[in-house]
Amino acid sequence: MQITLLDGGTGQEIYRRSKLTDAPLWSVEAMLNEPEIVTQVHQDFIAAGSEICTLNTYTATPTRLRKSKHEDDLRLIHDLAAQSLEAAIKGSGHPVKIAGCLPPIHGSYLHTPARTFDSLFAEYSQLVQLSPSVDLWQIETMTNPVEASAAVNAAQGTGKPVLLAYRLEKNGRLKSGQTLAEARDYFDHTKLHGILINCSEPEIITQHIAELAQFDIPFGAYGNGFVSVEPLAHGQSVSKLEAREDLSPVKYADHVENWISQGATIVGGCCEISPSHIKEIKYRLSRLN
Repeated sequence: MQITLLDGGTGQEIYRRSKLTDAPLWSVEAMLNEPEIVTQVHQDFIAAGSEICTLNTYTATPTRLRKSKHEDDLRLIHDLAAQSLEAAIKGSGHPVKIAGCLPPIHGSYLHTPARTFDSLFAEYSQLVQLSPSVDLWQIETMTNPVEASAAVNAAQGTGKPVLLAYRLEKNGRLKSGQTLAEARDYFDHTKLHGILINCSEPEIITQHIAELAQFDIPFGAYGNGFVSVEPLAHGQSVSKLEAREDLSPVKYADHVENWISQGATIVGGCCEISPSHIKEIKYRLSRLN
């Protein structure tokens, strides 16, 4: 069975290594001040074994940049992100694919935005035009099928492969209340190249990943290593989030092996999953082959 290995929590790794103590734009803000860190983080994930790396543009949506008074930096940020990852890949000598990032428009862990599908689709369409050279699109941390559908439609309009990842709450449902089965029925997922669960606790993923088989397309997951995301979900800064001390590379890789045993073929890590975690997963995969 061929397993695709994604990168880990690039944004959090960049933020952790930066000099910033509080940044509304998270790793994007770090990139504007210390771009060399972004390239180094990408290099470390590639060295660990990542086959697909995602652009560092998670918070760079027009809506979020407007709120942070960085709207004029939209193109600059996306260009910097592409240059940083391309430099890392060139320096590595490995055939790593670049994934364009399509995140939640307003922020992570929120309910369905009070916006129309057309409005969301227009903003995602603007984002995909900023990264014409990516190999595929990674839509991540989706908490509702309306926003997910808008992002999928915009990404598929480019003709490039699309991965879609939903974030699950502790009850196994999206923040908007749907189960994975209900999200599947909301719009056509069959033309996606993969369906995933991301930025959820590994334990929650382990409990629900088998449900992804019902989409009848390749599936997988990449979990986070936060103690809780509730501070950020309630409007506080990412600086208020804490990393779990019990989720070592070995422990996280144990979860990933479990997901693979349940049929997952696309795996990686989200926030607080470091190059060391990805290296351990790569080692486990080498033993499975």
